[in-house]
Amino acid sequence: MNVLIVPMFALSRMGGPWSRAQAIADAFEQAGHHVVLGVSDDGNCANPCVPDILQLPVPSPLGLPMRVASRTFPMAEKLGISGRKPVRSFEEVLWLTGALAYEYERESVAAICDAIAGRGIDAVYSEYSLPAIIAAKACGAPVFGSFSYTTQTSYASEPAKAEGVRKLASELGLPSVESSLELFDWLERRFVPSCPELEPIQDGGVEFVGFLRESADVAEGERDCIVVYLGSGSVPQAKIEKAVIEAFGGHNRNVYVAGCKGQRQEGNVRFAPRFDFSELLPHARCFVHHGGQNSTMDALAYAVPQVIVPGKVFERIYNATSVERAGAGLSLDGFNAQALAGACKRVSDEPSFGENAQSLRGTLASLGGASRIVESITKEGQSLFGYSCR
Repeated sequence: MNVLIVPMFALSRMGGPWSRAQAIADAFEQAGHHVVLGVSDDGNCANPCVPDILQLPVPSPLGLPMRVASRTFPMAEKLGISGRKPVRSFEEVLWLTGALAYEYERESVAAICDAIAGRGIDAVYSEYSLPAIIAAKACGAPVFGSFSYTTQTSYASEPAKAEGVRKLASELGLPSVESSLELFDWLERRFVPSCPELEPIQDGGVEFVGFLRESADVAEGERDCIVVYLGSGSVPQAKIEKAVIEAFGGHNRNVYVAGCKGQRQEGNVRFAPRFDFSELLPHARCFVHHGGQNSTMDALAYAVPQVIVPGKVFERIYNATSVERAGAGLSLDGFNAQALAGACKRVSDEPSFGENAQSLRGTLASLGGASRIVESITKEGQSLFGYSCR
């Protein structure tokens, strides 16, 4: 089977869609299928895991001219300006990144349609890519994709921002939609990289797959460090670093703060642009993060209690509430040294947080991951569409 996998692109630091697309692509390759992986020059698509790639356009934030947006938005993130604005829905995320702009959608759909026809694509997988869904439907190709509780129109939507998508759908003779999130209803099957305990979606067309990759081993012995990664936007980096030093500086445990401009160390606190979380999290007492899907799942993969600082972003707020409800961590509305220290101490000292994280880890690990996506699409493709698994 020839599969085209297209992640959502964004001209900002957004590693989740790309890393999930890579995991799914790798699973298809391991199962003997041929994968074409969509990439763009958005700064996120590094080191594709397959050799056959499809170069696609980069959306320009707010649909602004790229020469303006490429300078303005990185500065807004660095200064924390973007984190002060509430983001209420996934539709607003798509609008902010420029993914709903008519010209971007039209150009992307045309390129994907050319690939479907020219490369003999049997099925398309959308990792939150709307152009992939539109193109597949326009070409009559089966299309599958990722989904979540917060991308349901019933959770939150802003149809006023979807004018470009409606215009393009009309031009292509596709069904009319009000919200761009209704495009996810066009998927033959939707896969949720989570579990019902965290994302209680009531929909027969949804399949929960848990961790996309095989869950890692959890180290035995004492957990002796704290890991901090708050992404971009929600809290200015200078404020993060100051609060961490005040909260944990001088302690006898190492603290690792990712997302910093350069590498340095102040006592027991180490700062760097990135760390290998697969090395740190098995030994972490607590993971302080922004509530992104990948960070939330990483913490659960290693059964690490979480302290989530979601800021004003709808998905992060939902994840923080969900983890707190499950008893695997705490959510912080504000960010300061006193609140940070108190929350970390509580989730580290009270055994129930680690026990609940371990229980969720077991549930998520049992759901099949990216291999289950491959098996489901292969089976459904053969029965519904009649293509062979070459």
